[in-house]
Amino acid sequence: MGKQIQKEAFRLGLTNLPKYTFYAQPKKVKRMFSKFKTDTAYTVENWMKRVDPSFSMKESIGLRFFYMSTQLGVYIELFSKKAKGSRYNPDNWVSQIDIYTNNEDHVRAIAKSINSLWDDGILPHTDFNKIEKKFKVGKEEVINQWNAFL
Repeated sequence: MGKQIQKEAFRLGLTNLPKYTFYAQPKKVKRMFSKFKTDTAYTVENWMKRVDPSFSMKESIGLRFFYMSTQLGVYIELFSKKAKGSRYNPDNWVSQIDIYTNNEDHVRAIAKSINSLWDDGILPHTDFNKIEKKFKVGKEEVINQWNAFL
């Protein structure tokens, strides 16, 4: 299902825009029938609704979420994976958020929205070992990307 938005973003050239990648762990997960959705995905979705009510969104099998706003020139892919343990425990989830845009203000706004889920920010609540294991990215890279936009 989400492949339609992905193909449209490719066709419009949105995937050729600068790409900013963030890695995160959610504060909460919500069960939706047979799927789970992280509060990180809800946060991105709510930001898009606020700045462009006409944005497109699709969910795909495998906990992938696609968001696109042609008006803003923003395309976002959010991919969540479960580490070992209970699906109901947010500590067992990790996400990769790819943001394609020319506007770093949008990137900053999304990063700050996600960071604000915690009173003291996202980094103290991040298990870098789980992110490294699932996405093959180092702790320093994750921290540097967040710090560049917070």
